[in-house]
Amino acid sequence: MPYWLESDTYADDPIWDVLAGGRGDRVDALQAACSRLKSAASHQLTDGYLTEGTALRYCRGRRQILDLLCTSVLGRAPRLHRPGDECACLGDAPWIDGYAYKIHAFLRRNPSKAEYLRNRAQRADLRDPRLKAMVYDRDGGCCRYCRSGPLSPKAGRARDRRKVLAYDHVDPDQPAGADGANLVTVCGRCNEHKGHRTPYEADMALLPAPTAAERAAWTARGLLLQDPADHRQISDESPTKQRHDGDLDADPITDRPDDPGADPDDNTGEEVRPDDGDHQQEQQVSSSGKGPGAGRGGHRADQPSPTRPPTQPIRAPDAPDVYHRRSRAPTPADPYIWPPGSVPATPARPPQEDPNGAP
Repeated sequence: MPYWLESDTYADDPIWDVLAGGRGDRVDALQAACSRLKSAASHQLTDGYLTEGTALRYCRGRRQILDLLCTSVLGRAPRLHRPGDECACLGDAPWIDGYAYKIHAFLRRNPSKAEYLRNRAQRADLRDPRLKAMVYDRDGGCCRYCRSGPLSPKAGRARDRRKVLAYDHVDPDQPAGADGANLVTVCGRCNEHKGHRTPYEADMALLPAPTAAERAAWTARGLLLQDPADHRQISDESPTKQRHDGDLDADPITDRPDDPGADPDDNTGEEVRPDDGDHQQEQQVSSSGKGPGAGRGGHRADQPSPTRPPTQPIRAPDAPDVYHRRSRAPTPADPYIWPPGSVPATPARPPQEDPNGAP
């Protein structure tokens, strides 16, 4: 069900008193009408656009209230825009024919229609047992970024995050697809490090799907934990293993109960990380925990294509990231063609020209 968000300073904004001329009953009418309009735009998935009839109906037929919401006061933009208005929130996109109004800065705080449909499709992927079983069998139950595994769903509260089974959308702006190509099994540590980023953005590499012989060998050998930096086996005597077991911060947060149908975008029980909003997980069996490390080696998953159009509207850099799942700018086209098996984890820099004109 779509929903919309509003700031906690909404009711105390001075523009309401100015628009209402100091009348308390009109302040209430303006705030209520504006709230209903935002709710309607969210429910109808119109990205903030409203028709004349919808706007007038949710203003309870009071044309004066609707006109006041379209009025600019205190040097601020109006709450509703009409065709022909100029505002940074409107951008360069042409006005959509058939709509009479657009809510000011609606997409700064609320997801677009494309983002909502994307999130809903990805949540459906993570609730589909048939799809997850197919992906688990295809990947041999091992992490596609560091090869730790085979992972067990029963290890959801393990201290070592490499033992935790999770599923990751490689391209975070796309669903799994009918064949599950965009969904892979991952360990909890790699999943938490990657967050809502492509492997390229996270400086990770997606390893190729295992062959049938490799899957059989991994099943016969049992659980093996790998160091994501160089894919070395971790033993009880390994310094990396000892450091992790002695790190009390490595314990998973357990204040939110496990729920296989939980919204993967829900971050109400998690630590807010102001330095990087991309740590939100796709899904994992237990609640969030901290885990360093990034998988490297193998084939990079997201070789960019100059012909691939962006599938999500790109938000402005100053737009608040209230969901930790906002759309990302499209990856620039890679000018190099790399031989098979030699795609680097980080892109090569283009050749620099000499200031004197020499190449």
